[in-house]
Amino acid sequence: MLDKYDEIFDAYKKYITENSKYGTRVVKYNTNTSSYFPIIVCYVSSNTDLSNETFYDIDYIENYTVTVNIYTKNKIDGSQTIPAQEIDKELHLLTATFFRKLNMQRNTDRPSFNLDVDILRRTMRFTCKIGNRGNIIRRWNYERL
Repeated sequence: MLDKYDEIFDAYKKYITENSKYGTRVVKYNTNTSSYFPIIVCYVSSNTDLSNETFYDIDYIENYTVTVNIYTKNKIDGSQTIPAQEIDKELHLLTATFFRKLNMQRNTDRPSFNLDVDILRRTMRFTCKIGNRGNIIRRWNYERL
């Protein structure tokens, strides 16, 4: 199986770091990060072997699902307070744009339950198929034919 996750994660982390104005931290695992906000946890939630499938001479190797959890809370910047919803809106747009450019399909995009009511959490899931040459193929491109 190909290891595409590290490549996707590194590019996503760089993209968010360069484009977010809120000093967002992007991590692979949610461990002891509760004191730093905003934070994004990005991980592969499904990675299935598809070595038997072919489409137009492309041998599929993997079916990938990447899950992104965005955690925000109100941020005090000098004398003003920036609402968590505003930070979430920016990070949501940046995340959707990044994965769209990768040609991945968004399957889930919703606010999620969080035990701490002061923290806003959004869950997004993106899927794709990885071809034998390491290329990302958007799932619905061939299902609609």
